[in-house]
Formats: sequence, C-alpha cells, structure tokens
Amino acid sequence: MKFFPFSSFILFYFLPSCIPLFALVEGRYGKLDASLTLKTTYDSRVFAMSTNQFNTIRDGNNSSINEIESEDDFIISFSPALHFSNKLGLLKISGSAGVNMTQYVLNDSKSFIVPTTSLTIDFDDTLALKKRISNNAKIRFESTFDVGQVVGASILDQDLVSYTFISSGFNVRYNHSEKFGVGGGTSYSHRFYQTDKSSNNQPNFDFSTLPLSARAFYIYSEKLDFFTNYTFSRSKADGNGNELTSSKSHSISIGADGDFSSKFSGTASVGYSLLDFDHGGTANQHNLITSLSLNWKYNSKTSSNYSISRSSSPSSTGQSTFSTNLRAGLNHRFTDTLSGAAYISTGLTDYTTLNNGSYSMKTHGFGINISKKINRILSASSGYDFSYSSPVGDSFVRHVLYAQATGRF
Repeated sequence: MKFFPFSSFILFYFLPSCIPLFALVEGRYGKLDASLTLKTTYDSRVFAMSTNQFNTIRDGNNSSINEIESEDDFIISFSPALHFSNKLGLLKISGSAGVNMTQYVLNDSKSFIVPTTSLTIDFDDTLALKKRISNNAKIRFESTFDVGQVVGASILDQDLVSYTFISSGFNVRYNHSEKFGVGGGTSYSHRFYQTDKSSNNQPNFDFSTLPLSARAFYIYSEKLDFFTNYTFSRSKADGNGNELTSSKSHSISIGADGDFSSKFSGTASVGYSLLDFDHGGTANQHNLITSLSLNWKYNSKTSSNYSISRSSSPSSTGQSTFSTNLRAGLNHRFTDTLSGAAYISTGLTDYTTLNNGSYSMKTHGFGINISKKINRILSASSGYDFSYSSPVGDSFVRHVLYAQATGRF
C-alpha cells in the first residue's frame, strides 16, 4: 500500500482541464475511452468497531503498529481509468486499467494509491439479444482476470483491511439439445494482506481459494432453466496450519434461473454443504445453503429486488464464518435523468474458532441513494447507509454518507 500526502489532491483542480485529452477513440482495433470518478465519504466507524474496542486498541501497545488515529473519518477518492473493448469474430474483449488515489483526512497513514485493472473475454452477446445469457448460443463461455487492491472497513473482520488480490475465472456452457445443457467453471483468487496482524491483534493470513463447479440444466423454455449444481472448493492459508482458513468444501444444490413471468425474474436455489477443516481438532460443519436473487418489475419506472443467502467463507483471521443475509430493495426512476433506490437488510454471522469455539454477530441496516445524469458524459450520485452491529458483548452504530461524480469520455 502506497501512501501520499493530502496536498496531492491539488491535482483535482488541474485534471478537469485535461478531460478533452480523453476523447473517445474508436476504430478497427476497438474502442478506447476514459473515466474519471471523484468520491467523498464520511464514515463514522471507519475501522468497523465499537468505541470501547477502538479506545482499547488505540491506547494499547499495538497503536504504533496499526497507526489508528480516529474512529471516524472523511475520505476523498479519485479514480481515473482507461477502458478498452473490441470484437474478434464471435469474441468480445473488454478491459480497464487505472489507479485509485484515496486520502483519509483524519487517519492520514491509511491513505493509499493503488492500481485497478480488469480483463474480460466473453462470447458475442449479439447472437440473440432477447434471450438470456445462457441461451445466446449452443456453446457459450466467459473468462475474467483482475488484479487490484481493496482497502476499506470490513464488518466481518471488524477492522480496516487492506489487501492486494489476483483473481481469474472461466465458465462454459454447452446446450446439448433444446431441452438439456451442461456447464462448468472455475475461479482462482489469492489475497495478499498488507499487515501481518489486524488492529485487534488477530493474525492476517494471506490465502487462496479455488472452486470447481459442474452444472446440468433442464431448459424449460428459452427464458427459464432448472438446474442442479455441484461445487468443490479448496481454501488454503499461507500459515502454519493452526487456523481454520485452510479447508475443503463440497456443496450440491438445485434451483431455477430466468424469467418466471413477464414481471418476475431471477435465480433461486437451495442445497447442502459440507465444510472439512484441515485443522484436525475442529469438527466438520454441515449446513443448509440457499441463494435467492429475485426482481419484480411493477411498471416502466418502479421495480423491487429481494435476496437471501446462506453460505460459508474463509477469513484472513484464521476463523471460519457462515453468514445468513436477507435484503430487500426498491428502485424508482423519477425522470429520464433522475432515479433513486432504497434497501433494508439484516444478517447473522456465525464464527467458528479453533477447537470448536464459536460466537456470532448480528447486523441490521438500511440505505438510500439518488443518481442524476447531468449530461452525456457526466453523472452524479449521493447516498446514506446506516448499520447496527452487535458482536459478542458489544454493539455499535455506523453512519456512511457519500457523494460521487463520474465522467465517461
């Protein structure tokens, strides 16, 4: 993580004059354009922990290591990027490369400059514009690759985390007949944490995750599939084995994907998972898993969305987490250039520690967002998020207020 002084943001006053240099370029070798995003945020719990916990850590022996100065902060972020896309036969290639410069005003040592990159190779989606992605052709595949940096408050880890990540993925589907299809995929990710210990003195293990999945589809119609899915996943921490990040998991589920009616669409599945830890002193976990993501379109201006998920995930702190989350949202377009969104959410995370120890944390929240398209290249948005979290023996409220402007040239 690379830091920079607040005076660097004087660049903001000069960059607008450079905007004409990023004019759209489109030719035989593809399309190249640029984007500039400026975002300001106020976060009342930038380390995602209670005041009592924050004061204990700041006043303790770890304060010099973790350099935490204020439990709230004003955050200014500037992100320029170049975007490229091109078609090679039936393949569509798109990618981006840029940089994210972020200044923490009160916790100055947490400021950073990091690169942002992405690359996607996808099957041509123009073969059947009105069909879902899974039915665009007899064979369909996509491939992604990303390298970048993540810095931000993590409610699950109760800390301001910083890690570099590498991720890549590949998915393929083959429609054998009008009624039957098969598919599979894999994705590899590796996180490299910038500190060996979190603010609350827990270890931060670098870890990798590699899932392998296989699917079979019954194609009920061109807009609706029923499927069964099996996934094997391997997580491995770069530690000494005295943690629960390293594990193997097996899961199987059945579900439906597509348009259930003219106004109702989404994906729904339910299944079972087995989590087998490398650490021999911790028992295997058996869980009911679900994934539900539904959209209801009331009219041309208003829609709602609903999601439910139950899943496990590895943690850099050497614990295992299993989370249940519910969320409902509402979207409305007021005019052709002004739209808004709101949501409410609730969740429960169960933590498993070494030798079958356990505890849990509840979270509840809501938020609103307003977006405005100013002209052909400029847009702006602003929003507010509220959350209440209750880890063991403690609780805290978090307020996040933000405003953002984006130009795409």
